[in-house]
Amino acid sequence: MIALELLNRVEASGESSKWDLIKVLGNDVMFKNWMEDFFLPEGILEERREGRNYYYTVTDLGRQFHRFLKNGNIIKLFNRVSGRRLK
Repeated sequence: MIALELLNRVEASGESSKWDLIKVLGNDVMFKNWMEDFFLPEGILEERREGRNYYYTVTDLGRQFHRFLKNGNIIKLFNRVSGRRLK
């Protein structure tokens, strides 16, 4: 749900500042966890620096990921498959 909310925020405006995303996540530690440990390394979001401000945009991969998150049935399917040992 957090990933979906972040991607909704960035796609709605086309670009979001670091502060906009911290407001969604609650604090700077959560921002670091989500951005530096997941979204940026996986190529979901791109970071742009302008002076002391950071801005984030969604990549093509991020748009695909966002479509999957919006379709809850696909996520449920992945959870069911990943939770079972398939023979």
